[in-house]
Amino acid sequence: MAEMKKFEESLGELEAIVKKLEGDMPLDEAVKSFERGIELSKVCIETLKAEKGKLSLLVDDINNLTEQFNLD
Repeated sequence: MAEMKKFEESLGELEAIVKKLEGDMPLDEAVKSFERGIELSKVCIETLKAEKGKLSLLVDDINNLTEQFNLD
């Protein structure tokens, strides 16, 4: 659960950075914001990969149960 909270917080901060970057800002601030955005993107991607793995395991489990009980 903490992982999803971190994902949601990271995504929210990333969205705020994107909005800031769409406006006018000094180059040095834009570069720092962009760097932070890359860090946050990595956190989000890793979390999504982990969740995808969990979902794949769950789907495999249900497929195995379906095969065992011939529910196809």
